[in-house]
Amino acid sequence: MNYQFSQFTGTIVDPTVEVVSVNDNILNKTCSVDIKLTNSGGEYGLSLSGFTYTETWEDADIEAWVSSELQNYAL
Repeated sequence: MNYQFSQFTGTIVDPTVEVVSVNDNILNKTCSVDIKLTNSGGEYGLSLSGFTYTETWEDADIEAWVSSELQNYAL
C-alpha cells in the first residue's frame, strides 16, 4: 500500500509499519502512537492520535487501530 502525508514530500511506497511507542493518557483513556514507516526510500516517523479505550488495551488493539488509521492516508 502507498501512503501520502502532508509532512512528507512524495509518496511512501509499500512500507513496513512498526509501532515504536504508545503514549497512554490514563485519565482520559486515550493514546497517541508513534510509528515508523520503512521502505527502500528511507525511514519516516510520525505520530497518530485519537485511539480511545474503555478499560484497557492490548498491543493487538493498537496495531489494528494503526492499520485502520493509516487507511486515511492511503492512495
